[in-house]
Amino acid sequence: MTGKADDVVRAILRAAGIDVAVAYAAFLLIASFVSLFGTGGFMDAKLTLADLLSGDTEGAAPGAGSGEGVLLVLFAGATIFVPWFWKHRLAPLAFTVPLLFTGAAFWPIYQQHRAQQEALAGLGELGIAAARLAEQAGVHPGPLDALGIGAWLLFATVIFLALRGIARVLARR
Repeated sequence: MTGKADDVVRAILRAAGIDVAVAYAAFLLIASFVSLFGTGGFMDAKLTLADLLSGDTEGAAPGAGSGEGVLLVLFAGATIFVPWFWKHRLAPLAFTVPLLFTGAAFWPIYQQHRAQQEALAGLGELGIAAARLAEQAGVHPGPLDALGIGAWLLFATVIFLALRGIARVLARR
C-alpha cells in the first residue's frame, strides 16, 4: 500500500513540479496559521486567510477560521492535483485558484479602505485638515495600511503560483 502511495506522490510532484509543490505548502501554512495584519498593539488581532474567506473577521475566536474558510483554503490547496488527474494543456490554470480566493477575501477590505480614503479626501475638500481631524477623532489608518508580513508573503506566493500556471499553459501551445 505504501509503495502505491509513494508512486502517486511522485506522479503528483512530477505533474506539478517541486517549485509549485513548495509554493502550495507555503500557501497552505500562511493561509491557515499566519496573521495577515499587524496592528502592533498589545492585543494584536490575528486574522488569517481562512478567517477572511469565511467573513469571520470579528468572530469569537479569530485565528481559528470557520469551517467554510478552512474548507475554501483546503480546496484552493487541492488544485495542485489537477494537472495529475486532468491531462489537458489548460490544467495548470488551476494554479491560479489560490490567487482568486485571496482576491475574493481581500476585496471587501479593499472596498472599506477605499471608502475610508474617499471620506477623508472629502473632508479635505471642505477645508478641514483630514489628518488632524482623523487624529483627533481617534481614527486609525485603513485596513490596508495595517498589512503585515504574512499578507505580503501570501501575495507573493499566490502570484508565483498563478504565474507558473500561466507560463506552463503558454509553453504547451
